[in-house]
Amino acid sequence: MLDFVHPLSDDFENIYFVEGERKGYYPFSHSLLIGNYLIDTGISGTRLKKLEQQFQINTTILSHWHEDHISGNKFLPNSSFLCHKDDKPPIEDIEKMFPYYRVEGTEAGREFRTLFEMFGMSNTKITKTINDNEIINIDDQLKLKVVHTPGHTAGHCAVYEINSKIAFFGDIDLTRFPYYANIDSDLIDYENSIDRLKNLDFEIAVLGHRDPVFGGNNIKIELDKFKSIIFKRDERILSNLSEQNPISPIDLKGKNLIYRRYSYANFEVISELVMIEKHFEKLLKNNLIVIKDNGYILN
Repeated sequence: MLDFVHPLSDDFENIYFVEGERKGYYPFSHSLLIGNYLIDTGISGTRLKKLEQQFQINTTILSHWHEDHISGNKFLPNSSFLCHKDDKPPIEDIEKMFPYYRVEGTEAGREFRTLFEMFGMSNTKITKTINDNEIINIDDQLKLKVVHTPGHTAGHCAVYEINSKIAFFGDIDLTRFPYYANIDSDLIDYENSIDRLKNLDFEIAVLGHRDPVFGGNNIKIELDKFKSIIFKRDERILSNLSEQNPISPIDLKGKNLIYRRYSYANFEVISELVMIEKHFEKLLKNNLIVIKDNGYILN
């Protein structure tokens, strides 16, 4: 057995946690192998080549369009590729990722292009789109259910194997950093997706960027912690508003309200601003702020 491939269940021998390079830290991610289905390809090209030599991979499900989850697609030339229809455009045309991240024509965009070139990323033809609650029969024992969990991206999906109760949450990844910094992100959808996962019957959660979590109660606790980070960000942003002086998201640019520090300032300052805008959209919908002049004040 390859040292980065880990069985997850004594009762289901064909389900494996596939650990990404650098423990799944960006620009890599973890994968889940269920029978001949692989979920996401960000483990690294080197590991994908080894994986394909030992396991037959006929179908790849992409949880969403982000580069760290699809960078290895080209190493699976014999696989069909599935994703939700809302994430199909930037997977089939990676040039769309630049305006999705709002880095087109910026230094951050140039850095992204260098990363894409380093990974040799290319467009991937989606063979079939998947839908919420769709059941995929892998064999007599293994059955995958698709759970559409938008918010991180519009088409982000979790999947779980019904009989083993093993799930792949993708980038509802239970780390300390919920991310929603692309134009198709939606913060209210993100929170609703977290709640939806809490109501499902999982025993093991495989995550995009940290080790699996075992036990249904533990998974629910971790989902609550993950969601609470979003609420704390709400509070930090609201603390910068008043009832008299209107401010806009751009006024909060570069204040480290979401990133504690900017390791990659060209990209992270832009990402933080997009996420702050997502909070403003949520706070406005929830009537916690109102529009005044060219900005927002507390309601």
